Amino acid sequence: MSELNEIFREFAGAFAGAFEDAKPICFPEQLEQDQLDLSLESLRVVDRYLDYLHQHRANLLAAEWHSTVLYAGAYVGEVIRNETENHFQWVDYDDYVPLHPELKQMIPDRTTPTCAFLVDEERMSMPLNKIARYIDEGSQHSVHYFAVCDIDHAKKHPQ
Repeated sequence: MSELNEIFREFAGAFAGAFEDAKPICFPEQLEQDQLDLSLESLRVVDRYLDYLHQHRANLLAAEWHSTVLYAGAYVGEVIRNETENHFQWVDYDDYVPLHPELKQMIPDRTTPTCAFLVDEERMSMPLNKIARYIDEGSQHSVHYFAVCDIDHAKKHPQ
């Protein structure tokens, strides 16, 4: 497993409460961490949490927003990887975008929501960005639905 895959697995663990010294996330008392078991069904818990964040987005602290996007996005990505037997790999923005210059216009900068992607041989997925969009725009950005789409794709196109 690549170093970045290991890092994002740890970020997912931080979201699930595995590390007491992790950076704080937004409104942690609203997240049912005991329900986070890397299953597809656990993403319904994440959707409920993100609903709360969306409703209270005006009260989110910037530092906590960044760690929430990073940790929750990593969790969503790790659920996808778990459900597809690691079909996808985490790749850093700085490694991926130079190989796909057509993306530079759509994703011009490396930010928290765009710092890493899930990739396979055919496509790229952005779970961190999905978290940021859910917080900003609402439930039309369901992470459960997002993951189902990536999982279905991987099952139809095994590597």
